[in-house]
Amino acid sequence: MTLGRIGHRLWRYRWLSRTALAVSGAAGVYAYDKHFQASALARTARTFKDIAAICIDYKLNFRTERGVEHLNMIHERGAKRLLRCCQENGGMFIKFGQSIALQGPLLPPAYGRELSVLYDNAPFVPVAEIAPVIERNFPGSTLDDLFVDFSQEAVASASVAQVHTARLRRDPTQLVAVKVQKPEIKHQIAWDLFAFRTCALVIEKAFGIPMMWSVSEVEQRLREETDFEREGHNADRAQDDLNKLADRWLRSSVYIPKVHWEETRREVLTTEWIDGTSMVEPKRLTSQGWSEKDIMNLVVSVFAFQIFVSGNVHGDPHPGNILVRQHPQYKSRPQLVLLDHGLYIRESRQFRKQYAEFWRAAMIGDNASMRNIVRHWGFGDTDMFSTMISLRPPTLTGHPHMHKLQQQAEQNGDDGSHSTKDAYKEQMEFKRRAIAALKGTRKLPQELVFVSRNMNIVRASNRSMGIPVNRIKILGHYAAYGLHQMLVDDALSPNRRFDRVRGVVSSREMLLSRFLGLIVAEWSYLTFNIAVTVASTSMALYEGASWIWSLITGNSRRLDSESLLDENMQKMIERKLGYKIDTSLFSA
Repeated sequence: MTLGRIGHRLWRYRWLSRTALAVSGAAGVYAYDKHFQASALARTARTFKDIAAICIDYKLNFRTERGVEHLNMIHERGAKRLLRCCQENGGMFIKFGQSIALQGPLLPPAYGRELSVLYDNAPFVPVAEIAPVIERNFPGSTLDDLFVDFSQEAVASASVAQVHTARLRRDPTQLVAVKVQKPEIKHQIAWDLFAFRTCALVIEKAFGIPMMWSVSEVEQRLREETDFEREGHNADRAQDDLNKLADRWLRSSVYIPKVHWEETRREVLTTEWIDGTSMVEPKRLTSQGWSEKDIMNLVVSVFAFQIFVSGNVHGDPHPGNILVRQHPQYKSRPQLVLLDHGLYIRESRQFRKQYAEFWRAAMIGDNASMRNIVRHWGFGDTDMFSTMISLRPPTLTGHPHMHKLQQQAEQNGDDGSHSTKDAYKEQMEFKRRAIAALKGTRKLPQELVFVSRNMNIVRASNRSMGIPVNRIKILGHYAAYGLHQMLVDDALSPNRRFDRVRGVVSSREMLLSRFLGLIVAEWSYLTFNIAVTVASTSMALYEGASWIWSLITGNSRRLDSESLLDENMQKMIERKLGYKIDTSLFSA
């Protein structure tokens, strides 16, 4: 045997041994990842692969000359790929996808349409798999030591947890809801947040869109949602706010289930079980004799109270988290039961005051004050601010850059039809403005994002009920009340004894300052309420005239004030920009 053959055999042996070692190593990593890390590594790799594919698709194929249909196909491919990634990964990725779906009007319509399916109930895991989670949180105790009649199937299942009914072992008469974190979440959350952070950074670098400004806040909120002890404290505080700060009607009309702290830990939350009808089923509510107007009046009121008065705001008030039951004391009245207190926002006093002042300025037409507040929050483009806060499509018409595009079209003899080039320019113009707006978001109060989300979910609920209440009137009432309380507190604050320049002021000056502060508070409250009354009266007159006109003409189609605003905005955008708005996005 020659030295050459010996060398070749040695080379083959080394290649085979290295290949076998690599394969066995990969198989070992896969097995470890699957059985001990809940496939966290595989899910992260899938995420990087899908996000990279979406980015490359946009970079290579988003070109003017390929036509509007081709541009829409790119959006469609990206949305479907992102949906598939979220569904295959499950867990926290369901929440990521839901968050993207809620930002529908800031993205191509395909993303809101495709990702909206993630709101459906998630599959539940068997009791045998969640029992170890309970036992891990209660060392030395088994599931049977804590509960009796523990339901074998979950009554509800979400992305990170599922709920079972049971009775307490220490008090079998007490029926409870036991919320248990799914076993894989503990292993997956760190990797999921790493993937989320990395993808945000890649998108920022690849497309120049500021993303990282919100990442730390989103990560914090997601971690908080997996801490069920924190959720229990949120529930207790929300009930305490109602007891101490709400008026008698609201305090009596809203109930939050009691937390059983002896059976509650970081991954297990036990509360009293409340029978009621979910707001997801509006037809069932009306068939039970409840007034849609009474229900929505309560829904809008309680969340307006949280936003403008208590400053402790439920971050996820969708209909599935609200039950309606017969009032325990007043049998003819409904009572709301608020569930799922995992995501709460603690507003700073400064933000709450600014937000109420923004509403006051909007109501009385004080444009200068509105612009000042918006600029203080880091936005120079007030129209883009309106788009981001209201989750409505952007108004590009009238903007200097859009006006320039229209002039160019007229010079080129455009007959008004919507060309491929125009569609591309519009999308790129919106991207440019969104990037410019987001660059100022370092000053943006983080509370604003979650408060806006709260208000828009409530708006969607009001629309699903046929818009039975005037939200503007109710929100304005609580904004006026909350601002009045803060101004009165400022006027009577001990800090009025001090002046930044002179130090302690005289008693006479202090009394005068407090008196003037109270006058400002009362004047603000009076003018705010007058503006709210005028606005609500105008809406009522319009809707009354619409009703009379429908009787005269026999036309059954009537528009409420909110629908009128939406329809006019849709027509304006279609007329000026040439593309049809997907109005289903408003009900995300």
